[in-house]
Amino acid sequence: MKQIGFDKKFSLLAQEAHLAKNTLLSGFDLLLKANFFQDKDGYFYSAFFHISIGMERILKLAVVTHYMLTNNYQTPTIKQLKKDFGHDIRTLYTESLKLLPIYLHPNAATPSRTQNDEALIDFFTEYGVGSRYFNLNEVCEAKQERSPLDKWLEVENDIYEEYTSHQIRERSALNLIYRIDRKGIRNDFTPHLDEHDHPMTVFDCLYRQYVVQKSTPLIIWRLIEILQPIHFLLESMAHKTHDEETQHKEMVIPHYEDFFYFLRADKQSIKRRKKWLDIFNS
Repeated sequence: MKQIGFDKKFSLLAQEAHLAKNTLLSGFDLLLKANFFQDKDGYFYSAFFHISIGMERILKLAVVTHYMLTNNYQTPTIKQLKKDFGHDIRTLYTESLKLLPIYLHPNAATPSRTQNDEALIDFFTEYGVGSRYFNLNEVCEAKQERSPLDKWLEVENDIYEEYTSHQIRERSALNLIYRIDRKGIRNDFTPHLDEHDHPMTVFDCLYRQYVVQKSTPLIIWRLIEILQPIHFLLESMAHKTHDEETQHKEMVIPHYEDFFYFLRADKQSIKRRKKWLDIFNS
């Protein structure tokens, strides 16, 4: 029986896969904790940071692995990676999708995405490229740009409206008004301002919190749907190299499917799930 060894690159790629996996899962957990007006705004920024890093790294795994498989297991240089991709998630995603017909099926179609899916990709692309420093940049050199939280609120509202019927949205708003009334709370103005710097009422604040709570599982579902083709791509890449590596007596490409199987989750289980890292990292 042949003894299969492990090339040093195998360990490095496996560690990168662990990092991509954990940052994505941590990002999902942080996003589920985030909300407005509860001293939980910081969770948004932490979630954006983790998810943008996780997306960038899983996509770079795809393009780097493809480069290795088409260049006799040689790797691109750091300079090449920075020049071609940098932290640009949109470009990395586009290039990764181009690889689907090569490794999955010659007629593999690019997965369809909605306008709001594109907005999610654009949001994390922008955050990864520069918006993660928005607060300090704005303090040091005010440009009156929209904050990541304002942009995220727009994404959340759009996704909530796309996947929640008008009847449910209307009934939920009415139930919230009734609940405020039953508790004897006056719908006065609060110290909080909306994204247009207008004072918010008690109802405005509570309804925003409600929309965040309901839209977050939907957003995680859409992110998983966006990244699911990359999971299948990496899985196919790993399988494609198995026979070659057996002949060379050294494994170079890890079994990526062991890392990113959570990207197979279906909509209903995603909407119910309250924790990700503890479950998929046990």
